[in-house]
Amino acid sequence: MGNLLTYQEMVTRYEGGENAFDLTLEKWVRIREFIKTAFTTSHFDEVLEAAALKVPLCLENQDNCGICPLEAICIKGQEGSFMRFMRAIQAYCIAGDLLPKSSLLGLTDQVISELESCKRESLKRVN
Repeated sequence: MGNLLTYQEMVTRYEGGENAFDLTLEKWVRIREFIKTAFTTSHFDEVLEAAALKVPLCLENQDNCGICPLEAICIKGQEGSFMRFMRAIQAYCIAGDLLPKSSLLGLTDQVISELESCKRESLKRVN
């Protein structure tokens, strides 16, 4: 099993100067890799917990989602990729490896793709 990025590790690395987008992307890449080897409900519980962790952009924007470049992805109560992933992982927490991982991995890839797109758009605005 791979290791998931913890909130404390993200904060420590962010405060050490690492890029908030890069840390957020790393969080989701680690989640994807962990899912590949997950097979018990406790493994999927760990994924749920890791996915729900705030990211460094939450710190950077002081939890003001309205100014965050990730608002469209993770805003609560909306039908974004993050919420679709969260609903799916909850089903895996109940069923374990009885469900095919392909749909969960596809949702994870979608979150990663949207994060990469947000990062590119953010870099365009800065330059």
